[in-house]
Amino acid sequence: MGDTDPTWFWAVARASGIAAYAALSLDVLSGLLMSTGLGDRWMPRARSLDIHRFLSVAALSLTAVHAFALLGDRYIDFGLLEVLVPFSSEYRPFAVGLGVIAAWLAWVVHTSFALRRWLGSRAWRWMHYASFLLFVLATAHGLLAGTDARTTGMLLLHAVPATLVLWWALYRVTQAIARARRPA
Repeated sequence: MGDTDPTWFWAVARASGIAAYAALSLDVLSGLLMSTGLGDRWMPRARSLDIHRFLSVAALSLTAVHAFALLGDRYIDFGLLEVLVPFSSEYRPFAVGLGVIAAWLAWVVHTSFALRRWLGSRAWRWMHYASFLLFVLATAHGLLAGTDARTTGMLLLHAVPATLVLWWALYRVTQAIARARRPA
């Protein structure tokens, strides 16, 4: 078996990172649509939940591919420590650290699906609020760590989902405030 082209690992790492961010963006947006009830207008809640869970698994899987591909990239020379421990990388330690924290948070939020019965609704909901922090960290990671992050395409790839998530999150908050102000 011959040597693998070193740019192959970079290409896989970059593509899987972008795809993971896209899946995460859709996952967060689908969660917001369910939490506001707007998604119920388009499809049954059970189907929305299936899609939300699928997107969560897809984002986690693509993040794992991203991390493992970085292990093969000899230009940066990441080891297991750098992909598992925040801020341990010599390459853009802050930016990479944000991505590592985002990956761990993604795992925690996804795992909460299976633990909801034992956590209770209130604790589960609070764990799910971490998805907003996770999204912000993943956005910052993509904009700060990516080798081509300053290109127009990459800026749009981050700006469009970030704007949509911000808009829907603000809608969700104003909806909750309006509900709280209604007389009982």
